[in-house]
Amino acid sequence: MGIKSLTIYCSSSEKLSKDYFDLSEKIGIFLAKKSIRIIYGGGKKGLMGRVSKSSTIIGGEVIGIIPKFLVDKENANYEITETIVVNSMIDRKKKLFDMGDAYLILPGGSGTIEEAAEIISWKILGIHKKDIIIFNYNNFWDPLIKMYENIKIKKFGNKNLQNICIHIKSFQEFIEYFPNE
Repeated sequence: MGIKSLTIYCSSSEKLSKDYFDLSEKIGIFLAKKSIRIIYGGGKKGLMGRVSKSSTIIGGEVIGIIPKFLVDKENANYEITETIVVNSMIDRKKKLFDMGDAYLILPGGSGTIEEAAEIISWKILGIHKKDIIIFNYNNFWDPLIKMYENIKIKKFGNKNLQNICIHIKSFQEFIEYFPNE
């Protein structure tokens, strides 16, 4: 597998229930302990902020990529290993794509949905062969999974998410994905 950098797509909302923040914190700590670099959207808010802060506090390497127009809105995080400010969302998404050895999709809003759909489409198209981990915490991604199943059933495509993504529902399943090295 050899994952040294994990791109994480997730929410910037501060209005989530505590369990989502607790999960993000555990993920950040776990990845730091495994010496897996986190590549993420660069903000201090929401799950993005929690996963980056929890990793950084214990010495994890975290790289944030944020477009200029979101620097204030998402509170750009300059307390991480590196913060890269780019010109546009397209530039951000390209760097997030290029810098990750694999992708983790945590619960999130419209931005996360867009990023997930893009990275999944690119895998279907053969643009990359990297692992995509869908963390279906509290069955959050069930509607997305169902939508891809419907696409296959109705013959709009021939792949469902079970074919091309790793599906996990718990933190225990997440840590089991990474081998003990």
